[in-house]
Amino acid sequence: MSQHAGVASQPGMASVFEIVPGKNDQHEPIFAVVVKRTYSIHSDGTLHRSEADQPLRKIDRYYEDGDPMWATVQYESELAPYKPKIDVVVIGKAYAPGDQPTSQMTVTIQVGVKEKTIVVFGDRECEFHENHPPRFTDPKPFTDMELRYERAYGGKDEKSVPDIPFYYPRNDMGTGVVVKNIKEVVQGLPLPNLEDPGDLLTPERLILEEPERWPQMPVPQGCGWFQRTWYPRCCYAGTYPAYLDVETITQEERLGLLPAHHMALAKQWKLPSFSARFHNGASVGLLFEEIAPEELIRLEGFSPTGPIQFRLPGETPTIVLDIGKGEQALVAKLDTVQVRPDEGEVDLLWRGVLVYEGYSWLPKMKRLHAEVH
Repeated sequence: MSQHAGVASQPGMASVFEIVPGKNDQHEPIFAVVVKRTYSIHSDGTLHRSEADQPLRKIDRYYEDGDPMWATVQYESELAPYKPKIDVVVIGKAYAPGDQPTSQMTVTIQVGVKEKTIVVFGDRECEFHENHPPRFTDPKPFTDMELRYERAYGGKDEKSVPDIPFYYPRNDMGTGVVVKNIKEVVQGLPLPNLEDPGDLLTPERLILEEPERWPQMPVPQGCGWFQRTWYPRCCYAGTYPAYLDVETITQEERLGLLPAHHMALAKQWKLPSFSARFHNGASVGLLFEEIAPEELIRLEGFSPTGPIQFRLPGETPTIVLDIGKGEQALVAKLDTVQVRPDEGEVDLLWRGVLVYEGYSWLPKMKRLHAEVH
C-alpha cells in the first residue's frame, strides 16, 4: 500500500515520498512516510536542492545492472518501513591524487568527529610456494578504483574441498578466501584491493586450513551497501552462518554490531527472529545513532582534484498523515545519507512513523493520505 504526492516544498519542486506499512523496532504496526530529497554539492561546501529529486528506489539495483548471483548491490531499495539507526553510504571510486598513477592510497570518510579509512591497493595476486605461505605480488599502479565489495576480502573456495565448497559468510562476492594451500587454489588468486589499515591481510594468515577459522579473518572493507545475506546483517533476520561455534567471540560482537554471545542466545531462542536493525545496511564504521542537522562530512580520495567537503542542509521535511482519523503531524527522522561523489550529489531520506491499532483494524480504514512540505 503506497501513495505518491507532489506537494511543493520549493517553488517548482515536489517532494518525493511513499507511504509504506510495516513494523517498528518495538514490533508495533506502523505506517511510515518515506521522504527523499536530492542535493547538489557546491564548491563552497553547501548543499542545494537539485532541480529534481531522485526517485525512491523500490528494488535493489546491482552493479552493471547485473544479477545478484555475480554482482553486489549498488543501490539498495529505499522502501524499508523503519530504520533504528542512520546509514551513511558513499557510492563512488577512489581516485589517485592529481590523476597520477599510484599503487596504493587511502580513502577517508569523516562524519563529524568519526572517521573511516580504507587502504586501496592496485591489483595483486598470489604466487604458490609449496609447504610455505604464498607470496603477494606488488600492487599495480592505477588512477581510479571502484569501491565495491567484489574488491574487498571474501569470496568462495570451491576447489580446496570440492564436496564442501566454502563461502565466506561476511562477503561471498569478494576475493582472497583460501581454505587449503594447494596450487590450483592459490596460484594467480586475485587479492583484495580494499583493506582495513589496522587489519591487513598477510601471506602468513591467508590460508584458513579449517573453515571454522573464518571469524579470525579480516572484516571486508567498503563504504557502500553491505548486503542483507552477509554476516552480521543476516543475523537480524534470524539467519546464522555455518562454522561458527557458540563460544566464538567475533569482531562484530567486539564492535557492538551484534549482542555479546549472540550465537548462544540464538540457539536458546532468546533473540528475536527478526529485528528492524536488518533494514540498516551501511558498511562497518558508517552506522550512526545520531547525526547533527548541519553535520560536516568530508571525503578524501574520492576525487582527483582533492577532498570533497559539505555540511548537511539542516532542514527537515514537514510530514502530515491521515489514516481516517484526521491529519496527524509526524516526526521526520533522518535515517539515510547517500553520497554520490562522481555525480556531485547527496540523497537524504527521512521517515515519519505512525503507530496504529493493528492489521485487524485495516478493513475499517477509510482514508490514507499524506502531505509533505
